[in-house]
Amino acid sequence: MKPLRSVLCGSLATLVAGCLTPAGFDRGPDGGASASGGASTQGGQGGGGGKSAPGGSSGTGGAPVATGGVPGSGGATGRGGSGGTVVSAGTGGSSSSGPDGGTVLYMDDFSDDTAGKTAIGWIADTIDSDPADGTWSVVSDNGNLALQGAASGSDFIMDIGGDQSWTDYTFQVDIKMISGSSFELGVFGRFVLGTDKGNYYEAYMDDSGAVQLRVKLNGSTTTLGSKSKSTTGDAQLNTVYTFKLDMHGSVISVSVNGVARVSMVMDTTLSAGGIGLIVNGGTAEFDNVYVTQ
Repeated sequence: MKPLRSVLCGSLATLVAGCLTPAGFDRGPDGGASASGGASTQGGQGGGGGKSAPGGSSGTGGAPVATGGVPGSGGATGRGGSGGTVVSAGTGGSSSSGPDGGTVLYMDDFSDDTAGKTAIGWIADTIDSDPADGTWSVVSDNGNLALQGAASGSDFIMDIGGDQSWTDYTFQVDIKMISGSSFELGVFGRFVLGTDKGNYYEAYMDDSGAVQLRVKLNGSTTTLGSKSKSTTGDAQLNTVYTFKLDMHGSVISVSVNGVARVSMVMDTTLSAGGIGLIVNGGTAEFDNVYVTQ
């Protein structure tokens, strides 16, 4: 499943212009993809985004040929024939509810992507992380496609998505650490470009099971809240952790597997921005991304 809205950019450099993702972010979720057939007919029924079916009925006057469809076979002349049923363009699907019951702004399970390629709608960060420190690509895990971040350096690697106009939202994603020892994995939200670095709220868990919530502003990082491993124990490899970063107004909260880890932190540093995924010290898989209002 893919996003409910489109945001078109060409490269990470265009983030300055107000976009967060490249072309391809405009695919609708399952059941609501935009139709891509013919255009409107000439002299017949309009074909706004749909395909003209063969078999228009015969009549007098006008040619039955649709500019983006197939000529009717019912006769040489006609008023364009009905040309078949015109399929209207999809709108990206109807609104749906996310896991938390909120209205879905964006969702992605990477099922429409290709293993071995980068994920459509995501950009590997080169502003706050060094691309030499790792790679991002879609992988098949027992037939299920997921986005994999393989960190080989000494710091986080980051993949950015979403829309910088998003304000109050909850960002949820399933994360599974595949390999690593002293690792860190997590998410960030309200991502926008600062003067020379990215600005964002960052929530991550390390291999001890401790969770941190931080805000980064123009290269300076401030810890807003933390929770030791005492409530959950060490983080385990090949175990799915559902991260949820909730940002509504000035109230920021983090939960892991439905358990609140950092609750009701008040901070007004950032009010809007996109989303991102982070991993350090190993390889992690990310799946079932939801952004809800």
